[in-house]
Amino acid sequence: MTLPFENDTNAVVKKLAKQNIKANHRTALSIMSAILIAATFMCTLCSLVQSYWNQRVQQEIFDSGNWDAQILEVQANQIELIKKNENIKDVMVKGNNQTFLLSFRENDPYLLVQNCDAKYWESMHEKNLIIRGRVPEAPGEIVVGKKFFEDNPSFKIGDTVDLELGERRKDNRIVDFLSPLQDGEVFVKTDNVQYTIVGEIDRTVSSAYNGYPAYGWLNLEETPKDASVVVYTQTKNPRKIYETVPQIAQAIGLEQDEYGEYPYRYHTALLGMYGIYEPGHFWSSDLPKLFLSLLIVAVASMTVFAYIIRGAFSISAKRKIKELGILKSIGMTPKQIRKLVKYEARWLSFFPIVISIGLGHLLSYGVLTAYSKLTREVTGNQISVSFSPWIAIISIMLSFLTVLLAASGPARQMGKIRPIEAIKENWNNVSLEKSAKHTFLKRCFGFLGKISANSLIANKKLFRTCTVTLCLCMVLMFSFLAVFSVSDVNNTKAEHDNPFDINITLESGQRIEPPLIQKLKDLPDVKEQTTYTMAMCASWLSEQELSKEFLSYGGFDTKAAGEYVVKRDGRYRIPCTLIGLEQDTYNAYLKNAGISSHNSRSAVIVNSVAKNPDARGYEAKKEQVSYLDIKEGQSLQLTEKFLDSVQGNYSFDIQISSVLTEMPDIGLNVAFYTLPIIVPMEEYYEIIKNFGEDRAVYNYRTYMNLRTEQGKDVIVQSRADQLCGEYLSKNDFFTSSKTQRASDRDKLTNATMLIVYSLTALFGIVGISSAVAAILNSLYQRKKEFAMLRSVGLDKKGLCHLLYTEGFLLVIKPLLIGISILILVSTILICLQDITVIEFLKVFPFWGVVVYIILTFAIIRGIYMVASRKICRDIIVEVLKDETV
Repeated sequence: MTLPFENDTNAVVKKLAKQNIKANHRTALSIMSAILIAATFMCTLCSLVQSYWNQRVQQEIFDSGNWDAQILEVQANQIELIKKNENIKDVMVKGNNQTFLLSFRENDPYLLVQNCDAKYWESMHEKNLIIRGRVPEAPGEIVVGKKFFEDNPSFKIGDTVDLELGERRKDNRIVDFLSPLQDGEVFVKTDNVQYTIVGEIDRTVSSAYNGYPAYGWLNLEETPKDASVVVYTQTKNPRKIYETVPQIAQAIGLEQDEYGEYPYRYHTALLGMYGIYEPGHFWSSDLPKLFLSLLIVAVASMTVFAYIIRGAFSISAKRKIKELGILKSIGMTPKQIRKLVKYEARWLSFFPIVISIGLGHLLSYGVLTAYSKLTREVTGNQISVSFSPWIAIISIMLSFLTVLLAASGPARQMGKIRPIEAIKENWNNVSLEKSAKHTFLKRCFGFLGKISANSLIANKKLFRTCTVTLCLCMVLMFSFLAVFSVSDVNNTKAEHDNPFDINITLESGQRIEPPLIQKLKDLPDVKEQTTYTMAMCASWLSEQELSKEFLSYGGFDTKAAGEYVVKRDGRYRIPCTLIGLEQDTYNAYLKNAGISSHNSRSAVIVNSVAKNPDARGYEAKKEQVSYLDIKEGQSLQLTEKFLDSVQGNYSFDIQISSVLTEMPDIGLNVAFYTLPIIVPMEEYYEIIKNFGEDRAVYNYRTYMNLRTEQGKDVIVQSRADQLCGEYLSKNDFFTSSKTQRASDRDKLTNATMLIVYSLTALFGIVGISSAVAAILNSLYQRKKEFAMLRSVGLDKKGLCHLLYTEGFLLVIKPLLIGISILILVSTILICLQDITVIEFLKVFPFWGVVVYIILTFAIIRGIYMVASRKICRDIIVEVLKDETV
């Protein structure tokens, strides 16, 4: 005789799977709902990641242009050599800059034109800055900065202007095109030209340059062969960019600087987004960390959802265990039973996964739209949802893999059942014969509390999914919040380190008029102020001139030192910051330091340096040790040439009047390995007047920091803006306030938390639905148990008390476990970021934990409340004699 399943036909198994789905439509809907939410989460996660990445790429191209490398100091006749490189796809050229004299202007008499070729206008970011009109498309066309139209309202787009082409000269040498206006320079006319204004571009320059920026059209065929140009490249294989550009630099004969680098730079921001890094820098970059984080999130999400969906499949399988026992008794093999469960999983997952693609895209659109509204005022950018077929394919694969992973457990479990036990339905039955005393619970909740506890222990397999789900939801949600809380502590620390409420930067390229400084100091509601200027310089020192303490901690043998310090011929070039303090600020600094007098042409040295600049924690990086082996009365030789590229080479000696260990409280944090040298502002100006004028814009930049009355910083900032506008062009000053920065930071944090809450909400929905299914399944399988208790005198009130106690005990366990894990995660974060427990507790949103706990208790109690009413309506005799229960 041949048994029905002896031939192992898939057609029969598939038919049975379809019949089971139709017969158990409620269970099927429960499974499909869990799969739908899980797949929607996967699709949303993939869509958010892809949208964020795509936005970053497009924004970088919009802001900086689409190029891989920039090569400087190139002559026009070398462009063809660059093009001949086999990896070069396209080149964009900017150069042959021209200076024109505006004869109708006494102030700002120059039009500073940078010419760009067709490929440059096509690929680079300047085209995105056009406010009105269009980009140049032929020789003789220019776009000019918006300030030109503000100062010369008679001109409009389409006008043709007569200009004098020439050179800026001083002492028979040509002044660099990008240099600020220099004393004694003259304009030497070389030609008369006509230009047509075809557009207005959103470009401004400091008034120190005494002119207006403009862009024209570069015709390479007519460009002089020795003209200096800047070349931007696009490569055929960007992954070889770090090999290609050095080859080009050597081929055209460029010279290396003191760091052994050629005058080129890579578009590292854009290349990094494509996963392309300089050799040896990939693992130290953020990409592996981001990829690992994303992988962990994806794997963790799949694992959690698989476990949750597995609970739904287990419930479905156990409800038809008698049917499976009968099928196995007539010849169905364990393999066919596993196939039966998996076929059900495939069919039940098809429509939810397909629908999730649309829901995920819709949810991503809503989340990113809300995110953009919160961040647009801060960033000025809007993130739009980008969706590609690859995202759909990846999310479908991840979702389907999650479902198969979820179904594999119940499939193996059902394949192991014994037919007789399955038919009798005593497989995996629980026993209450051995019951614990539970003295504490009995004292708190009475005898019914003991019964509830024993019931939970006996049915722990039924409740395991509910317990794990509630625990995971809590840990995932509040671990995210813990991470953001730690980040907020670090941001707050950095903000508190700056004791000033308003920061003002003035950069006209020359000394700021004293009346403006005085008026800013006299603003109402200003309690304290500091004013200073600073210039970079350097000092060449031997190892013997460094302090023993500094050398004992490794000296310059750190990763950070390579970015700041150069060693040449046995000597180190130490970066220095020459700081000129306004007289009142300087006097206050000396007084606080206990210094009574100051000699002319002498300086205060802040002789301290970070002990471990490679440390992770914020506080660890602030630890200081003595830097130089130097004493009062010694002399220190400085040079303005802090980089080889600096044109000036002025050297000067500073007499050290005092050696201190702390910076003045002026709101300035110097870079690692930088030596602060502090002088009065008048002496500062006496020194830097000998510096090269090419850096005048930076050296004459003045900084003011104001401390205001509580809550008055925004008002004072507005008054400061108005005052600065009376003395300076609006391009020559910038102000910011602590309230404004805090508001911007809050908006960005709230926007980020919106995404976090949206994703964790999906976890919560799946978790709660799984908990509901697990609890209802448990109560369904224990109908006889409740009927027996009612038959021996348990009334409706007692039954409700029993179920509510069981619900309470069911919830309290995952909450206690979740809180314990959350404490562990928070402790690790606190240790890694070097913050105190008190600082963490002040910012962590405990109200969220309380709300979650209350909401969880309310939902579980609601489930038991509904279940208790149904159980009370059951007829005891019918339940006890029902053999299908």
